[in-house]
Amino acid sequence: MKVFVSIDKSVEETTIEIKCNELSEEVKDMERMISLHVFAISGKKDQRIYPLHPRQIYYFDAIDHKVFAYTKEDVFEVSYKLYQIEEMFSQFFLRVNKNTLVNPRVIKSFQSSINGTMEAELLNKDKIVISRLYVAKLKAMLKGDKR
Repeated sequence: MKVFVSIDKSVEETTIEIKCNELSEEVKDMERMISLHVFAISGKKDQRIYPLHPRQIYYFDAIDHKVFAYTKEDVFEVSYKLYQIEEMFSQFFLRVNKNTLVNPRVIKSFQSSINGTMEAELLNKDKIVISRLYVAKLKAMLKGDKR
């Protein structure tokens, strides 16, 4: 793989082009990662709309048919369904229960329960319950496996 950067003063907007002979998983991953740097999801708080970059978001939670994005200090309502967010940001968020997607990079610690679930404490002190069904996937993602 080769990476080229060329400076052209006549260019009005930076453009990234990926040239490949086939659309491999590696190419798809690169496209997703690049898209995250330019893509922001809109979050609503106090009748105002804010752009939220995925790296700012600790987790998404669905409550009463509404989806909320939680950052370090704030909560924003988003207009997407949880499954749509899961598809858009599958490389960066992991479903940990029926109603929650979490950014594994902000998990501070885990605590196991007798019934097979886990509780994750995030860097912002929020606590998230990880269902038994998703514990193995989370462990694999933290180890760098793609399951």
